[in-house]
Amino acid sequence: MAGIVLFMLFLLSCATEYPLNIKRDTIDTPEERSVNLPHSKASPLFLILAFSGGGTRAAALSYGTLEALRSVELTGRIAETTNGSRQRTMLDEVSIIVAVSGGSFTAAYYGLRGDNIFKDYREKFLTQDVQGDLLRAFLNPFNWPRLWSPRFGRSDLAQEYYDRMLFEGVALSNMDKKNGPLIVILATDMIDGVSFPFTRETFNWICSDYSRFPVSRAVAASSAFPGPLSPVVIRNYAGSCGMEIPEWITKVPQTADPDSRAYQMAVIANTYLDKKNKPFIHLVDGGVSDNLGIRAIIDRVMVSGGIREVLDKSNISGIRRIAFIIVDAETTARPAWSIVGDIPGIGPVMELSSTVMVNKYNYETIDLLRRTIKDWQVEDEAKNKPLDFYIIHLAFNSLPEKTERDYFHSIPTSFSLQADQVDRLRDVAARLLFASPDFQRLVRDMDGNILVPAIRAPTAIDE
Repeated sequence: MAGIVLFMLFLLSCATEYPLNIKRDTIDTPEERSVNLPHSKASPLFLILAFSGGGTRAAALSYGTLEALRSVELTGRIAETTNGSRQRTMLDEVSIIVAVSGGSFTAAYYGLRGDNIFKDYREKFLTQDVQGDLLRAFLNPFNWPRLWSPRFGRSDLAQEYYDRMLFEGVALSNMDKKNGPLIVILATDMIDGVSFPFTRETFNWICSDYSRFPVSRAVAASSAFPGPLSPVVIRNYAGSCGMEIPEWITKVPQTADPDSRAYQMAVIANTYLDKKNKPFIHLVDGGVSDNLGIRAIIDRVMVSGGIREVLDKSNISGIRRIAFIIVDAETTARPAWSIVGDIPGIGPVMELSSTVMVNKYNYETIDLLRRTIKDWQVEDEAKNKPLDFYIIHLAFNSLPEKTERDYFHSIPTSFSLQADQVDRLRDVAARLLFASPDFQRLVRDMDGNILVPAIRAPTAIDE
């Protein structure tokens, strides 16, 4: 009898397969062939939010940033909503949100729910024991037959959980709202080590149906930390839908320096157009390639010919200011074993190696952004079209008090935090934002007014 049961379980595992992304035979409309960025023509500001990885810590910090932006009113400006007119806020000015791993949960839910995120996100996600729930699902014997399948992994099980919790099976196209920001969720192509953006353009390259790809699967890929979670696999159907290859992909390798970023971008992009040698794409945590999500933006502008070219191609005019708000949940807590002579195990070594790599890469990314903006400014001065740039980097190291810095650095990178930790993160996001000199300058330039945020007052941090 036991043998029959085991045989049936084996057959069940063989029949289990992850949900395959759907092939598309044609690209029908001109709108789908281009990248259309949402923007209010009445606004001189192009505002980009970048949400880093870092588990629930990153999700709560990014959520607190949305709350804070909502409390900055813009004098004399009105926003039209489904519920009528109201005072326009800095949150209404957001054009793009690019998000990685933990930050992708906040970005995706905001993309789907808009201001309704403020009604239930804390209770539905931030204060839940997501990590514990997933672990129990992995250890549940009823799930083992599926997990034994070579075509179904832990991230596929996580996707099902995220749908029950937040996303309800809706597709990426549901985030494409007329007056809302463009939401870009980033994962990492583990074979080439580069960012994979879940955008309509990327899906056009691989001839897959963006409008039927689940948000939950994109978020599962973005947060698939290697080891505990399995890669998310998607099928590459490139060459079967009549997609015109972008000019930069074919021309750059012929003209650019092989050591340049543009050359490397074009070479990697070409791999997605070759379904024979790349029939499947294996995706892991977006933080592996770019934990801040900024490099994807820089690279996209670079291969498009410059910042002005991107705005012109997207039919965006009247821009005088471009602002980046980078919500960086990086921590630098030193492990307890660093002060003893014992040899650490493989687990702690791998965890610290990943943290050190990500932290160093974050610093390099911010430095790259600053240098790139200087190049953009030189370009604009040459065209006599100067732009004002603002880099607003929210990080725990900016806090003046050591006790508070140490507290936030000690919050673990997990998907299970206490409610008090969540609320402190929401509160500190607002304080970091409002203390930023560049954000204060932006508020002044936009005739804004920072209201007293309706965020709870956390208890004092113990010395």
